[in-house]
Amino acid sequence: MSKRVLIATMGSFGDLHPYLAIAIGLRDRGHEVTLASSAMYREKVESEGIRFVTIPPDLSHIEHDAEARRRTMATFDGTRYVVQDLFLPPIAEQYRILLEEARGADVLLGSLFAIGLSLAAAKLNKPYLTSALQPAAILSAYDAPMIPAMPLLPYMPVWMLRGVYRGLEKAFEFLLKRAYEVAAAEGLPREAVPKVFGHSSPHGNLILFSRHFMAEQPDFPQPATICGFPFYDRLSGKEQGLEAELEDFLRAGEAPFVFTLGTSAVLDPGRFYEEAAGAVKRVGGRGVFLVGRTNLESYRAAFGSDQIYVTAYAPHSMLMPRGRATVHQGGVGTTAQALRAGRPMVVVPFSHDQPDNAHRCVRLGVAASISRHRLSAGRLTEALKRTEAMTGQAARIGQLIATEDAVGRACEKIEATQPSPRSI
Repeated sequence: MSKRVLIATMGSFGDLHPYLAIAIGLRDRGHEVTLASSAMYREKVESEGIRFVTIPPDLSHIEHDAEARRRTMATFDGTRYVVQDLFLPPIAEQYRILLEEARGADVLLGSLFAIGLSLAAAKLNKPYLTSALQPAAILSAYDAPMIPAMPLLPYMPVWMLRGVYRGLEKAFEFLLKRAYEVAAAEGLPREAVPKVFGHSSPHGNLILFSRHFMAEQPDFPQPATICGFPFYDRLSGKEQGLEAELEDFLRAGEAPFVFTLGTSAVLDPGRFYEEAAGAVKRVGGRGVFLVGRTNLESYRAAFGSDQIYVTAYAPHSMLMPRGRATVHQGGVGTTAQALRAGRPMVVVPFSHDQPDNAHRCVRLGVAASISRHRLSAGRLTEALKRTEAMTGQAARIGQLIATEDAVGRACEKIEATQPSPRSI
């Protein structure tokens, strides 16, 4: 039976693409899907034939605001700034929009910070599925994340971590003060506001990363559906493949190193590409630089050559498997693509979940990692040389991840979710 599904997500491409992949999967299975997110994603989503609804905040200004870019990617304060200063101020308006959209939906699926959807689900008693895109979102006491402000977490015993997490939950409640105010005004219990990390729903919880990246732990939100990484990486539904000039570059010589900072860190790159260019020259190889739109022309002028190809973006699934190794920021979407590509990597984490994703890639034996603040052409050169010994393990992990059908698993769970009795 066809279902009406409302999906809401906030953030960068890494936060949009997994849900867009699921939306496309649901559409192809005959369901009616609406995806709600920031206005700047309307064209991309609608190009795939998915109904789109704009919800605040509008994040498009960040591309043109240097201070906002810097604060968004700050190593120690970036997550607090994004949640408290960007996502939460318009939460009341976001909730009102999603409340009206949710009235006609059978199932609701939200990302970590789509808090307005959780409130709408509680108000209407609609079945609501939570989701975790990255291991750090779960905050497991059995496989603790690597957080720059708390670097000892992965080495603490379970009993100690549980105490630390209780303290963090209290701090996060202060962070979500505005959401609690909206809930109170709507007559909703405090439980209607999701936890920042480790939130669970009795209707179901989609784990949208591979079990090969993090194995299921006893404190995963229950009931859990381990899906794997849902993949999508086109700029739009009209895109067919790599640009002709990049294809020519790839065919003209040996496999290049691929350098990318995703769609968030690329807005505050620091000296990443300058040091990358130096490393490519030292190694004596070739490179492809994905630099985004903001600095495209200046980077082309500075680095473009027979040795280095500079472009704004390329579908990772088409480029990374043809690379020698990938150097990236550790965002979960980029990390997932790099893992599936089966090539070794160097991870240069900036903020948010990136240090933890880097830590897990190193632990898997498929990556070296360099702190953003310690990045230099010399260190990057040595790290690239070390990746040569990781080729076999990277290929093995890539083969395992390629066998997972994350979209199919997610769609099956959504299809099996039944309406709450009072929402029929």
